[in-house]
Amino acid sequence: MPRLDVPRSRLLWQSKKTCPLGQISLAGYIRNGRGISLTRLRNFNNFALVYLLKGSGRMKIGSQPVIQCRAGDLLFVYPGVPHGYGPGPGERWDELYVVFNGPVFEFWRQRGLLNPAHAQQHLAPIARWRPQLEAVVEPGLPSSADGMLRRVCRLQKFLADIIQEPEPEEVHVPWLEIAMNELVKGAGTPPIILARKLGLSYETFRKEFTRQTGCPPARYRTRRLIEQAGALMTERHLSNKELAETLGFCDEFHFSRRFREVTGQSPREYRRQNAARLP
Repeated sequence: MPRLDVPRSRLLWQSKKTCPLGQISLAGYIRNGRGISLTRLRNFNNFALVYLLKGSGRMKIGSQPVIQCRAGDLLFVYPGVPHGYGPGPGERWDELYVVFNGPVFEFWRQRGLLNPAHAQQHLAPIARWRPQLEAVVEPGLPSSADGMLRRVCRLQKFLADIIQEPEPEEVHVPWLEIAMNELVKGAGTPPIILARKLGLSYETFRKEFTRQTGCPPARYRTRRLIEQAGALMTERHLSNKELAETLGFCDEFHFSRRFREVTGQSPREYRRQNAARLP
């Protein structure tokens, strides 16, 4: 079955919890989004990151010229700065967004590390940067002030990584897309066998794959399969047994255990929570 690159529109995280440094208040996916009007700019009271996963479009910040956007662009939204973004006619827009605020981010802004004059940065490959941004709102962290502190620190680490590095050029790794597809296709090729098929030592394959995608091959496979499972649960209403067979897990109990490890919820809890959110 084909790999689902962008999950269906859904909320990943929402919380009113705070910590002394700040707060991650909202995060989620939007597929085929319409964005924010470029003719009636929005004034937002929070910072936000919008990572364009698929498609293309435009962004406008205050009186600055319109910016052209493409997949892999990270867009920065600043409190009190009018903005708009979204796809143009005939274009599509799939995004991962994170909304945040607090004194530590205001300090970053005061020191010029977050600057409204720099509203766009290209982060490629997406397979590397997307998992790092997803980790900021990982559901496995506690929903407490301590958990919020960890999330804020993870977001600062993400910002530090992208600000310290020059805008990366897209580096073509010939075998990377093949490896990503093979890992999640059917029962999946074990990483050690996949490395041999690609003509690489396992250690070289594992290190380079981790550098490019942000996580080791086995973890990447599990995360993408669980992502597919979440979509199949809501779109096709498959049972745990059917999901295990479709996605190559040895049985439904192994699938349920892995699902909880990745999402922090049992499949039953996930279905109940998302039933009311998804159309």
